[in-house]
Amino acid sequence: MNKTTEYIDAMPIAASEKAALPKTDIRAVHQALDAEHRTWAREDDSPQGSVKARLEQAWPDSLADGQLIKDDEGRDQLKAMPEAKRSSMFPDPWRTNPVGRFWDRLRGRDVTPRYLARLTKEEQESEQKWRTVGTIRRYILLILTLAQTVVATWYMKTILPYQGWALINPMDMVGQDLWVSFMQLLPYMLQTGILILFAVLFCWVSAGFWTALMGFLQLLIGRDKYSISASTVGDEPLNPEHRTALIMPICNEDVNRVFAGLRATWESVKATGNAKHFDVYILSDSYNPDICVAEQKAWMELIAEVGGEGQIFYRRRRRRVKRKSGNIDDFCRRWGSQYSYMVVLDADSVMTGDC
Repeated sequence: MNKTTEYIDAMPIAASEKAALPKTDIRAVHQALDAEHRTWAREDDSPQGSVKARLEQAWPDSLADGQLIKDDEGRDQLKAMPEAKRSSMFPDPWRTNPVGRFWDRLRGRDVTPRYLARLTKEEQESEQKWRTVGTIRRYILLILTLAQTVVATWYMKTILPYQGWALINPMDMVGQDLWVSFMQLLPYMLQTGILILFAVLFCWVSAGFWTALMGFLQLLIGRDKYSISASTVGDEPLNPEHRTALIMPICNEDVNRVFAGLRATWESVKATGNAKHFDVYILSDSYNPDICVAEQKAWMELIAEVGGEGQIFYRRRRRRVKRKSGNIDDFCRRWGSQYSYMVVLDADSVMTGDC
C-alpha cells in the first residue's frame, strides 16, 4: 500500500468510486476528481482544482451558497472570512493629568477625543453628562481622601515628642559649630520624615476606605444609571445595529479542546435566540502543519454540526506579526469596523449565552 492508496482509502466516498480512481499518482487522483471542470492549468495545480469536489464529498450539506469563491486564476477557494472593510486604528491620547489637560486648553489645543465627532448630538450630550458626573465623583473622592489624611496627620503630629521649636534658639545657632546645629535639627528632620511617610501611607489607606464605602453605599442604593452591571440590565431586545464579534486567537492549541469549548459557547448563544447578533472569528497563528489541517477540519465539522455558515469564520495568518496582540490588531483593522463590540476569548474559554 502506497501513499496514493492510503489517501484514496481515507476519502469519504463509496467503495465503487474509490476503485475507479487511479492509484498510480496522487496528481492523477485529483485530476480524476476534477475531470468534469478541469480548473487546473498545470498538473501541479490539480490538488487546487479538486477542492470543490473534495469539500462536497466530505461535507455535502454544509457548503452554503457563495461559500466557494474563485481566486484570480479561476480556482475554487473556500470563503472562510467575510469581506474585509479596512479601518484605521489611531489611538486617542489619554491625558490623565488634569494639569496637563488644563495647560493644553490654555495653549488652544483640542483635547476632545476624536470618536466624539462620530456621535450624534444626543449621544454627545449623554457622553458629556456621564463624564461630568464622573469628574464630580472623582473630585469628591479626592477631597475626602485629602481631608481625612490632613486630619490624621495633624493628630499624628500631636503625639510625637518634638512639639514646636522651643528646644532650639535660632540666634544661638548662628555662632555655634555646624555639626552641633545639625544634631539639634536632626530630631525635627526625622520627625518631619515620619510625618511625610505617614501622610503618604494614610492617604493610600484612606483612598481604599472611601472607595469601599462608596461601593457599599452603591449596594445599599441598588441602582446607578451610570454603572454597567448585569444586575441593572434586564432582558431588553438587542439593537440589530450594534453587533458583537467573539474572537478567539489560538496558536498550536489542542484542537479538540478549543473547538469543543467554542461549540458549547455557540450553542448556548443560539439557545438565547440572539445568535444573529453575534459572529465568531477563530484567528489562528498555528504553524504546525498537522494542527493547521486539524483546525480547518474541525472548523468545517463545527459549521456542519451547529449550522454556523456565515457566522463562524476561520483565518490562519501566514505572517505571525506580534503574535496574539498582532492577531487581534489585524482583525480590528480588517473587520472591526463592522461591529460595535468585541469579546476576546482564550483558547480554553467557555461562556454562556446569558453571560
